[in-house]
Amino acid sequence: MLVIALFAIFESLLFPHNIFSESQFNPASLHQQNFELIIGTGSNFGLAELRTYTIHSDIKLYRINATSFGNDIYRENMFNAGLSFPVVEKLAAGFSIAMYNYWVKDMCNRFTYSLKIGTLYKNSPLEIGGWINNINIPKFSDIDYLPPTYSLRINYLPGNNLSFAFAIRGIETDLPFYNFGLSYSPYKMITLGAGVNTDPMYLEYMLKLNLGNFILDYTGKNHRYLGLSHYFSVGFNP
Repeated sequence: MLVIALFAIFESLLFPHNIFSESQFNPASLHQQNFELIIGTGSNFGLAELRTYTIHSDIKLYRINATSFGNDIYRENMFNAGLSFPVVEKLAAGFSIAMYNYWVKDMCNRFTYSLKIGTLYKNSPLEIGGWINNINIPKFSDIDYLPPTYSLRINYLPGNNLSFAFAIRGIETDLPFYNFGLSYSPYKMITLGAGVNTDPMYLEYMLKLNLGNFILDYTGKNHRYLGLSHYFSVGFNP
């Protein structure tokens, strides 16, 4: 159970796992593509007990994804469905509902649901997006609940091969923290990225390979105390 103590309930789903995967977290980003399917797996701090499996699909203005995190003693499961729609020119909004299952062997098997809303404004070279997660404050018990989280993010894209990202994020009424990222494509099929998160402090990095209709993606982070976390995914985007 010491491994479990590293995480609060569903802590890994309070924010995007990496600054370069924000589009999968904000429900308003759905309007950007007609179809996308991503299958991925990740390990937190190099521990097999904290492995995550995900499947993510965007179909026009609809989104369905699922995540499973943990081991044969402790497990968290999430199933999410979302919808996006245009509000006015260059501005979209979206919302999603997620079902959560929190399971501890021989102890409990609890369920709840979460609501999320998001917006995204695109006017080249700027993108401005924001979301609020767990707006209904989902509860598993009197003491176990998921806190509201929020983010406001600005992307600056001065060219087709360069992108700067800055995000302000927070949990409930706590002081906000910050997330920075820079991505660069030296060639059409390769994208490299590096970033930093301020609380907790860690470095982030990304390598993406575009192979026709398929995308191979690696993202990771290096926590100064807990070590490395890795996430690998394969995407299909015709």
